[in-house]
Amino acid sequence: MFRKAILVLWVFVLGSPVLTLMSPASQTAWAQTQGSIIPIYQIQGRGAISPYYQQWVDSYGVVTAVVADGFYLQDPVGDGDPLTSDGIFVYTRNAPTVVVGQCVQLQRGYVDEFYEKTELSRAKSIQPTLRCPATTITPAPLPPARLGQPPATIFEPYEGMVVAVTTLEGVVQGPTKHFATGERELGLIARPLLPYVAGSRVFQADATSTGALLHLTNELGATLPEAGWGDLITLGDANSSQPTRAILDYNFGKYQLLLWPDTPLHHQPADHSLEVATPTADDEVTVCTFNLYGFGQGSEQYTDPQAYDQALAKRARTIAEILQGCTIIGLQETGTPDDAARLADLLRTAYGLDYTATALAGPGTQSLEFPLTNSLLTRRDRVQVLDATSRQGCSGQNYDVAVVLGACPSGEYALFNRPPLVVDLAIHGAWDKPLLLTVIVNHWKSKGGDETVNVVRRTDQARHVASLVQEKVNTDPQTNVIVLGDLNDYYQSGPVTALQNAVAPPLVHTYDLLPDLDRYTYIFDGASQVLDHMLVTPGLQPMLAEINSIHVNADFPAGAAAAVQQLARSSDHDPVLLRLRPAGAAILGGNLHYPGITVQVTRLESDAGPAAMSSPITTTTDELGDFRLWNLTPGKYQLQLLPPDDVTIAAALTTVELVAGYQAAPPQAVTHQQVQMGAALAGVAPLLQAQFVSE
Repeated sequence: MFRKAILVLWVFVLGSPVLTLMSPASQTAWAQTQGSIIPIYQIQGRGAISPYYQQWVDSYGVVTAVVADGFYLQDPVGDGDPLTSDGIFVYTRNAPTVVVGQCVQLQRGYVDEFYEKTELSRAKSIQPTLRCPATTITPAPLPPARLGQPPATIFEPYEGMVVAVTTLEGVVQGPTKHFATGERELGLIARPLLPYVAGSRVFQADATSTGALLHLTNELGATLPEAGWGDLITLGDANSSQPTRAILDYNFGKYQLLLWPDTPLHHQPADHSLEVATPTADDEVTVCTFNLYGFGQGSEQYTDPQAYDQALAKRARTIAEILQGCTIIGLQETGTPDDAARLADLLRTAYGLDYTATALAGPGTQSLEFPLTNSLLTRRDRVQVLDATSRQGCSGQNYDVAVVLGACPSGEYALFNRPPLVVDLAIHGAWDKPLLLTVIVNHWKSKGGDETVNVVRRTDQARHVASLVQEKVNTDPQTNVIVLGDLNDYYQSGPVTALQNAVAPPLVHTYDLLPDLDRYTYIFDGASQVLDHMLVTPGLQPMLAEINSIHVNADFPAGAAAAVQQLARSSDHDPVLLRLRPAGAAILGGNLHYPGITVQVTRLESDAGPAAMSSPITTTTDELGDFRLWNLTPGKYQLQLLPPDDVTIAAALTTVELVAGYQAAPPQAVTHQQVQMGAALAGVAPLLQAQFVSE
């Protein structure tokens, strides 16, 4: 049977594809008019940046997948070089007209590095071609991620390619995210690596672990579950020897597996219990910070009245039932002062919590798309607002902040889209006289965009806020100031350290008291991190009773709907609660090296004799062996350590004298039987080896 080869070209008439057929002679003439063809693997090159960067090239390949704004193209044969990728993404901006399995040629495509991802864009023409000897792509086996090895060294040679993944068990570190495009994404780390990750949680500061994160996306139509932190995801069919096919992509600093709709995936949820704050006693005051996640009515926020009311109700419920009616709450991302007032009104009418809102409009309030305003909620039954000001900072650098007449002198520019809100308060409770407190609510420049510019701006913002604190300290050295909010930078980062150290005496970061595993308020791309902070002037230290990042949002998927999750995910940030006891409070902490050790203190009632004791207070060491006992009344306690069966503690019972402030528990000799046995075997092994050799 004779077959005539024909070249199929797409011609667009009013946006509809029409087939045009060319004879073999016409095909030859058409091919001769083309420029030099650069194979995809040469465009990708061996490095992270294409050797053809910012050049116009012609290339060709097989379409392997199509998405809303482009498609993936792969050389049908490849060059056999394990250091060069045979695939690439072609950005078309609008929906492409190519189909999977089609061999196409690009004329004059621009080689770009879009956020470090090599891609082709702005092609003058994308036409079917007969250049491909085959249109079936054999997936390349994808090597596993490794701890301590930069992901680019493993995955860059596969960027844009169809890959084969053997059965992969991963533990979720980045809960399921939802994007406006409908895309979902989750981040995980391979289960075999988890024992080598401290506390089983990947932290932003741990470059060894963050490099081993891999992300799954449904951009090609796969079904992804609503997965929370710690859930187990199994990719592939354990009963089949066939590997899972996917496309490995790189987007905004992370490698993603684009899964096809028929990808087998099993989801095993972890225990998603919620944290709830302890109610505030009459002799205490609680101060919270809470980013409300774009709670406004701008055109890119909640435009539908019903959706707005639902968002309002969920945030109010978090404050009432999770934060237990926190006395003072610094809010970020309230759209306008009216949104803060509506939240206070709902808390009064629905929960009987007598809140009032303090909010002052700033440059960010004026946005029609995404208005943002700092605000403060206070309980009128406990708190009197004495004064409130919005304190804009100024800079020689123009950051395009909306002009506020008179905010800065000539030649200088406004520093904050969301200026710090400075509020002076008098707090009443079961103590002698009102506690005078200044709260400064912050929302610094986000990390979006050029971070080299952003960090300079945040550092300037930090110094400005420090100057506001210093004003208070200079007026009254005994003043009590709390600086709180979404600082958009990490614990012990440059800007946060600048804030601390630019005040004399330096501010105290309350997270210094937290165990390492509790030190996060946000998860970005699978990495747990601190963005929301609480710093205090040193005079407040004896009053510190508790600092608690209440994990009800960050660990949960964006679409959480199960019954236990109805209170979860009212924001993408966890709220933080600071508890003060003006009469003084003690905190006992330490590290016992092993998890699961029960730590129990019982107060000795001095006025009733040494034999009299109060009810015991207990906690348990976490995965790293850390423990904290918060909000203890200063005095003498019996400290008892109750280890599990395989752990031995030399002095499990002792007496401690606690004073106001934080103190470490007395050091303990703690041994684990298996560790002790391993050490003993390690010590005797050389002797056994010597004996074996001598015989």
